[in-house]
Amino acid sequence: MTSVFPLAVCLCLSSGLLAADGAPPCPPTWTQFGSRCFGYYIQPKTWSDAKTTCIAAGGNLASVHSAAEHAFLRGFINKAANTREPFWIGGFYSEEEGTWMWSDGSAFEYQKWNAGKPSGQENCLLMNRKTTGPTGLVTTRLLLYAPSTCFSYSNTP
Repeated sequence: MTSVFPLAVCLCLSSGLLAADGAPPCPPTWTQFGSRCFGYYIQPKTWSDAKTTCIAAGGNLASVHSAAEHAFLRGFINKAANTREPFWIGGFYSEEEGTWMWSDGSAFEYQKWNAGKPSGQENCLLMNRKTTGPTGLVTTRLLLYAPSTCFSYSNTP
């Protein structure tokens, strides 16, 4: 199946057990922001496959909890990908719960939706990386192929 986007980015969050003193705070090629580490996966995947990739890397698809974290993620991916295509993060609509949730189980409190979103027709979440225009959270269908970002907790206390 061809991708609507030329690249796929996966932002994963790892559960990150504390390591012994002297251990690097993040896995190689990942970047720390606060207590979390973020990794970028460029290969296009469905949301479900991106989540599986992040879990295999020791994390989960990224969840966004503040305007500062949202701005960091946009900048981090812009540098890592050198493109402005949207990328998967861990938001999904739970039919059972009737609300948006994060795949890592954290509270879905930060909401900076693009205009017209959520529309009630989509079930998973992309983050827009444009430098102009809408830069918020974008809902879409589960089977779309896109890059993704993973996160994990850093090894620093």
